[in-house]
Amino acid sequence: MRVALFFDGKNHMKDLRRTAHDTWLDHGAMARWVTEHVGGTRMIAAYYYTGVPHPNDEGADRRALADLLEELERRPGFFVRRFNRRATSRSCPHCHQSISYTEEKMVDTSLVAEVIQLAVADAFDVAVIFSGDLDLCPALTALHALGKQAWIATFGSQGLSRSLVRSAWSQIDLLENMGEYSHQGLGVEPTATETAPLAPGDIDQEMLRELQRAETHFVGGGGFVGAHYFIHRWKGHGIPDSPDLRRQAVQRLMSMGSIESYMVDGKTALRTPSDEDTATVHLGDEEETVEIRVTEAVRRLRTKLKD
Repeated sequence: MRVALFFDGKNHMKDLRRTAHDTWLDHGAMARWVTEHVGGTRMIAAYYYTGVPHPNDEGADRRALADLLEELERRPGFFVRRFNRRATSRSCPHCHQSISYTEEKMVDTSLVAEVIQLAVADAFDVAVIFSGDLDLCPALTALHALGKQAWIATFGSQGLSRSLVRSAWSQIDLLENMGEYSHQGLGVEPTATETAPLAPGDIDQEMLRELQRAETHFVGGGGFVGAHYFIHRWKGHGIPDSPDLRRQAVQRLMSMGSIESYMVDGKTALRTPSDEDTATVHLGDEEETVEIRVTEAVRRLRTKLKD
């Protein structure tokens, strides 16, 4: 059976943060697992609908969402539908001051319109909608009337409407199988066949230095070091190009407490612990020196490498 996936981005990520806030989600692995779970033989497409920040929104949120959407668009079969957030305001009932904010427009209705359009065109046999929004009930009923299965996928059942569950073919509780497509902090376990040209300890030390350099670069400008960006795109000195080898090094450093992860708007970020002093170090072949933080975690790592 052909399976199509439809993500209500805001509800999907809000649900994830509420139930598993320190979890890194692999959307590609999740798409494969969900397709198999509903009895599908292939995923025809995955559509991700989201509002994009207004210029008045915080910069860190814009960067986090941009990184996520860029990652999704690089995945085969994933398509992102962007909708500009609208600036609006209301009067505070207590102080009567005007409160300005932005809100999503057309996201839900566009998802519903496209899922019905594709169903009429017989583009899929099963639709899985990643949202617990009660407003989706009429769309699920329409899909069943067109001879399609309509599933909903949410992280747990907290606050999930009974009406929505009754309207769906069935519900997928994504929390029950998180180990198939997500990990605390980062990535996946390293495979036994992967080897590095340098000793793991040497790679770890270089990765730690590069993370500190990335922190100096991004945090100084009010941003953060995104885990995906650092593993896949950061141009470092003396660290492997392979994302898998970088991910393994980050996992080892996290297990030693030399690196910690935290969440920014549903995006995993990396940092070194805050206990710090400073030192000047040599980086790479370009005779470049830079003043960076040397944390207690770095000193522990150096001690471990000497041993």
